[in-house]
Amino acid sequence: MEFIRKVLFVVVFLLCYVTYAHKDRIERPQNFIFVLNTKEVVRFNFTDSKLEKFCNEIISGKKKVTQVQLFYKTGENILIRSNGKQWDLFKISFKNKSLYVPQNKLKKIPEIHFLTLNLLWSGEDNAFNSSYLYLEFDIGNKYSFGVFPSLQLHFENGKFLKSELWSQINKDSKQLQAF
Repeated sequence: MEFIRKVLFVVVFLLCYVTYAHKDRIERPQNFIFVLNTKEVVRFNFTDSKLEKFCNEIISGKKKVTQVQLFYKTGENILIRSNGKQWDLFKISFKNKSLYVPQNKLKKIPEIHFLTLNLLWSGEDNAFNSSYLYLEFDIGNKYSFGVFPSLQLHFENGKFLKSELWSQINKDSKQLQAF
């Protein structure tokens, strides 16, 4: 009986360890720099109480941005630039490495909810040491069942792989669409 108990403990421990080991790491932006079309530069820390209102004004069109930089605790940063009509640059960087979202995808991205722009990867110390990473964030100004569509931009082995759009189709379900 004691042997079975020890074996069972080891099996349960290994199952829990494997489950934890395959969990994606999620990083949220810590600092934000917005460059408005008026050339004004506005900086926020993620704890700033005015950040959410400011981001909502961008989504609603009350404020126009030409460039946004987001900085993550693990050293990655994201630069997003607009030409005034659409996004024309979306770059993720870490030290001297960079990844880019292709132009054909950028053209389709409407309003970006910068507050929700999360970086996910397999758990290494930073996203660029992982075999894959992806960005996940809400887009647009129309929601369904109280939820905005969520865009995922996937990279694998240092290259853009795919983009996926998740839309709420009822209160309990989301639908995946190619983007």
